[in-house]
Amino acid sequence: MPLSPQMYHWLVRPQWFTKKYIHEHIQNGFYLEDKDILDFGSGTGANCSICKPEAYFGIEPDIKRVDLAKRIYPSHRFMHFDEKTIPAQDNSFDYIFVIAVLHHLHDKQISDYLLEFERILKPGGEVIVMEPYLCERKPLNNSFMNWYDDGEYIRKEVSYMDLFSSGQYECHVLKKFTKCFLYNEIFFSAKPIV
Repeated sequence: MPLSPQMYHWLVRPQWFTKKYIHEHIQNGFYLEDKDILDFGSGTGANCSICKPEAYFGIEPDIKRVDLAKRIYPSHRFMHFDEKTIPAQDNSFDYIFVIAVLHHLHDKQISDYLLEFERILKPGGEVIVMEPYLCERKPLNNSFMNWYDDGEYIRKEVSYMDLFSSGQYECHVLKKFTKCFLYNEIFFSAKPIV
């Protein structure tokens, strides 16, 4: 059963958890000061806390999550996203956060969004991705993720890389780790090939 936005924010994305498993990785790998950031699939807004309000823009297809994010983080900007064209001008962002979103999208959707990412990234900009992934050496973790997670498209590492490579992006795996003992996570960046 899907969780309400409030329950999701407090149970799945509490501040300590988000800091440990997401924010620390991003902040250790990327300099965010003076960077314009799009949070693609921003959910309830948990990632905005590592960004300056004037440099952050979160888009999310679930209007209830957008409404909650606006209440919790009134200084940051959030918008309901129609899942088509990203509401931003060309060359607008230094970084695009894609955190736990791709495993909810089929390959064609991702291919279409990669074109949009290329359009809205500034020259030299990067997509910062963190996703659950299937690992052959960890069948118990794979079974748990497939049972627990409502994402229908948890992929193997190579499948994520192939999608970005097909979209003319160069990828760099920054880290692979286990979250809460049972979730395999891959953290990588991707730049459009100019």
